[in-house]
Amino acid sequence: MKRYFTDSDFLMAIFNSKDANHDKAVEISERLDSSEVELWGSNLIQQESATVVSHRIGMDAVRDFVQKLATDLDRFVDVDKGLEKWAWKVFLKQTKKGCSFVDCANLAVIERYKLDGILTFDKFYPKELKVGV
Repeated sequence: MKRYFTDSDFLMAIFNSKDANHDKAVEISERLDSSEVELWGSNLIQQESATVVSHRIGMDAVRDFVQKLATDLDRFVDVDKGLEKWAWKVFLKQTKKGCSFVDCANLAVIERYKLDGILTFDKFYPKELKVGV
């Protein structure tokens, strides 16, 4: 079984049909065999995504999004103090301006749990980790 982390931008693309990456995200999702794939997320991804949904669509959509996320993700990880410490190490090694702490926390989750890749459109992540993009 493959285990993939889902980034906020991928979740937003699936949820919001007006997102520029919606069709691509749907295509990738349809190619994944749900019996052979386990989708992972984190509390930070939920928080980040809910905030974006709130800004772009509204609070009614946030409630729908959070409910959908609870059923669509197979495994949910809380970024606790230990993972946060790991994320800070990843974050402070970055050299590019504008780096996202949440992206670094996602890498920490991927490394800690030895996940097979990430569903994302974000250029930050190493190409070898990206699934289907």
